Amino acid sequence: MSELLRSIVEIQAPFNMVIFVVLIGSIAGVIGTIATQVRKFASHRADIQLKREMVERGLTAEEIERIVAAKSPVASQAADD
Repeated sequence: MSELLRSIVEIQAPFNMVIFVVLIGSIAGVIGTIATQVRKFASHRADIQLKREMVERGLTAEEIERIVAAKSPVASQAADD
């Protein structure tokens, strides 16, 4: 890793900055994508847990469908992302 960093630093002045900017942007994109996927996974798990709790309480499938369909527009839009 230090060998790679040393070789990037030794490139001529304007080009090494371009490489650093692209590298930082790529790393930020990967971290952002991972965070988004973790958030979607956590939301999905919470939704499944809610449905399981409703089944344990004895609600019928029609009641569960009606409750899930009654989500607020903000929550359903976030779930679509």
